[in-house]
This record gives sequence, structure tokens and C-alpha cells, in this order.
Amino acid sequence: MYKPIATLLGITFVLIVLLPAGIVGLFPKKDLSVQILDDSADVMKVKVYLKESKKTIEIPLEEYVKGVAASEMPVTFEMEALKAQAIVARTNVIRRVENNLLTPEGGHVTDDFREFQAYSSNEKLKQIWGASYEQNMKKIVQAVKETKGQILVYQGKAIEALFFSTSNGLTENSLDYWGKEVPYLSSVPSPWDKQAPRSINTKTISLKDLFKLFNLTTAVSYADQGQIIQVLETSSTNRVKKIRVGDKVMSGAEFRKVLGLNSTDFSWSIEGNSITFTTRGFGHGVGMSQYGAEGMAKEGKKAFDILTYFYKGATIVNYEKEKR
Repeated sequence: MYKPIATLLGITFVLIVLLPAGIVGLFPKKDLSVQILDDSADVMKVKVYLKESKKTIEIPLEEYVKGVAASEMPVTFEMEALKAQAIVARTNVIRRVENNLLTPEGGHVTDDFREFQAYSSNEKLKQIWGASYEQNMKKIVQAVKETKGQILVYQGKAIEALFFSTSNGLTENSLDYWGKEVPYLSSVPSPWDKQAPRSINTKTISLKDLFKLFNLTTAVSYADQGQIIQVLETSSTNRVKKIRVGDKVMSGAEFRKVLGLNSTDFSWSIEGNSITFTTRGFGHGVGMSQYGAEGMAKEGKKAFDILTYFYKGATIVNYEKEKR
């Protein structure tokens, strides 16, 4: 009496539960790491030179932006800060593509942050993030999708959207750091940076190493006088513009590069045979402060507010609509 009912229930179970599960099992789970963010096949392709493998790859624009946003800004940052970073990343690469700017290897960009913008492939991000990969990538994809096609322009052209980690409380004028005046890269207050983990940092080296780095032939006499280093000029944001080391005069940016200091806002003290530098801020200081962007986002500011604050006079347009 109960067998027909039992049989019917068994068939129903197979049709409703087991069969769909089996069908799903035939197909791999959709992986965000290979998700193409572009909706059409006719999209801009970016040539990226990978320095470690010494090869150039070509990938869709939005996939490149995803790899930069994931590499250049902590994924723990607020969504609006990540969206601002995505727009900056897109702006920088489009500027290079539009102006046909190529690396010696033939790429539009490299994956080296010291040259352009950091870029990481999905495989590399899996290694970095481990078990948090799916969760982190979902957040990055959202930031990129919600800003798709958006770039910063000034007088109708994609800007050079420079950015850095942490300011000393003020961003720097491009004229003071590179000797090149760019209207949208002028100094603005960034008080949020004081809470950043690398707001203040120290670095100690021996005087012997200092002499060697700068090839100082008269180093001992300068050491005796307590005048090994002398600041000759500072900017309005308290960063070193020109400095003398021994008998050599150079820019603050050059000095920072040689010593590997966090910023050009620095002071020092000599004790015994060592010299200790104290830096305020992290990075060149020009353009958008990432920790400033995070601070603004935490206050409820949107990506638009962040970007138009740090890049004075620049506007946000949809590149895809503008090019039609």
C-alpha cells in the first residue's frame, strides 16, 4: 500500500534534488578571478609588461583596473575610497593609451609601482589573499563595476592622476616636488592622514654608510662641524626642496631616493657614529592621499567628493560615452 507512494517520493527526490545537483556539478563554480568586467567584446585592451616574467600580456581595460585597485590600496578600505582608486587607475592607463605612451618593452604600462601603477594578476592575488580571496575580490569587483568607464579629465583630457599613501597633513604642489606646475596637482589639507600607520617613521644608518651613499670626500670635516647635511630650501608644505650633503647640492626628492626615506618632510639627529631620520608622511605627496581618501570616505564622502577635492579643477566623465 505504501510502496507506490514511497516510489513516487523517491522519484521526486531524484528530480528535484539529485539531478540538479548533478547538473551543477558538471560545470565549475563561477570564479570571480576570471570574471570579465567588460560587457562587450569591443573594448580597450591594455598591454602590461610583467617585469618578473619579462613578458607583455594584453587584457581588457576593466580587468586591468581591477588588478591595480586590488594592488594599490588596502582592500579593507571603505568602498568609496576603493572606487576613487579605481577611477584613478583607469584614468592613468587611458591617458597612456590615448597618447600612445609605451614602455621600452612595448607595453602601455608595467606592473611595477615604482614606474607606473602596481598590478597583480588573479593568480598572484590568490597567493597574497589566500582564503580571503573570494571575499576580497568581490569587494574590488564591486568598486570597479560601479565606476565602469569613469575617468578624471582636465580641459577635456585625461589627467595625470598621481597618488601616494600618506601626507604630512598637506599634499604637495607638483611644482615644488618635480619643478612642473600642474593646476590640478596643487596642495590641499589632508588632516585625516595623521591617523595612518606610517604617518611618522624613523630610519637610522651609520655615518660611514651615509658618506658612502653620497660619495663624500670631505665627510669627516663636515662631521666635525656638525654640518654634514644642510637644508637650503623648503616648500610651503614643510617638505625639503633643496639640500646640501657634504659638498653636493641636490633636490629633496633626489636625497629621499638615495636614502630610501618615506617622504621629503624629514629631520635628523646625529648620535655617535649614527644618524637618525624622522619622516612625516609616506610617498611623494602629490595628488590623492590614499589615507586621506579613506578618512573622507569614513566621514561619508563619495568617490566624486574625494577626487574633486584632491584634483582641483578636474571633473569625472564616462570615457565610453565621450569616445562615441
